Amino acid sequence: MTDEHVRGHWLSGAVAFMTVHFPAETGHRLLENLARDVRLAAPRVGLAEWCPRTHHVELLRAIASVSQDERGVFDDLVAYGQFVATEATRGPLKPLLSIVTPRMFAKRLPDLWAMDHRGESKLDSDFALLDEGRLVLRLSGIRGYDHVGVARLGWVKSTLGELIGKTPQLKQSGWGLRHSAPSEMTCEVTWS
Repeated sequence: MTDEHVRGHWLSGAVAFMTVHFPAETGHRLLENLARDVRLAAPRVGLAEWCPRTHHVELLRAIASVSQDERGVFDDLVAYGQFVATEATRGPLKPLLSIVTPRMFAKRLPDLWAMDHRGESKLDSDFALLDEGRLVLRLSGIRGYDHVGVARLGWVKSTLGELIGKTPQLKQSGWGLRHSAPSEMTCEVTWS
């Protein structure tokens, strides 16, 4: 098995997200309750630096701990993914997004996942129905990677929405509060 790592922008993005998305007291409490090594590393990590996936899992769990119901947790995790996407589309992805079409973006999604994640996890995209406003994604090898599928779904929603000029709708199967780290997750992003 390969080492499981994630790019630093997902960690620093989680810290920034917690401070702006939740009330100040909640964000502060979430950050203070992180393990010491995560609390010290996450705000200072380089955007392209490889970090232990376990750090990201702890941050995802912290975000998911705020809401008491599944829909609220889903919405918070999607919002986190959208936050990270917004930071990326204003920065390193801006040149790419100025030249790609939605089809090219959908084809590149597996590569974009691999650029952010080291290990056995992967994202596959089925863009056969893209002209009909439908993109199907499959995340696999994510057992033990709590909530990552929902966060990435938020990332795709934001980035694709920027390309098409519409707000996509999301559906997923595989993730839930009782199954926060399924081995596989299927997602559908639709728009009209």
